[in-house]
Amino acid sequence: MKDLKWIVKFLDEHKLKSISVYDLSSGDEKKFVIIATALSTQTNKTVADLLKEELNYEDKIEGYNKGEWIVFDLGNYTIHLFLPKIREKYNLDKLYKPKKIIVKTQKEEK
Repeated sequence: MKDLKWIVKFLDEHKLKSISVYDLSSGDEKKFVIIATALSTQTNKTVADLLKEELNYEDKIEGYNKGEWIVFDLGNYTIHLFLPKIREKYNLDKLYKPKKIIVKTQKEEK
């Protein structure tokens, strides 16, 4: 399984915007929500396809057909890929705001 830094870096390298990470861990159970924005449904689907391949993801990708809000449930990680208007409408960022963390990729640490 890829780690949190890898996921954030992957999304950044594939031109997703406004990548936010929220730590919803409780006790020994680690749980993170990653939210990112793509500027088109085609970009969202392309990134989802690449992510599926890189993660060897076998489960159903929720929202893939419409491409406006795509969700991967990886157990410890849940990844939401939004179009801007859909991200704004559902505003998960507001819901999770107190749990926001900063994840620096190697590129940012240099």
